[in-house]
Amino acid sequence: MNDEKRALDLYELALSLVEAKGVPVTVGTTTLREYRGGTLIIHYMPRSGHMDVWYRRKVLTINRWKGSLQVTHYGRGDWEEELEAAAAP
Repeated sequence: MNDEKRALDLYELALSLVEAKGVPVTVGTTTLREYRGGTLIIHYMPRSGHMDVWYRRKVLTINRWKGSLQVTHYGRGDWEEELEAAAAP
């Protein structure tokens, strides 16, 4: 699996997790959804579709551009397993 496909799969997993277990957080005039579990932090902005995933440092950034998702940053690592475990039913 190539990196872009893997990053988009992880985005979908993170999106389901933040929608199910995230809480609304207001920063200035922006409201986002935030999930915190262990060392994993997900920030999702529903209006724009932007998502950042942090695991000690930023490991994934996805932006919605003209209706499609674009991988801006993706770093492989242990965070992927932690995300998969957190999102497991």
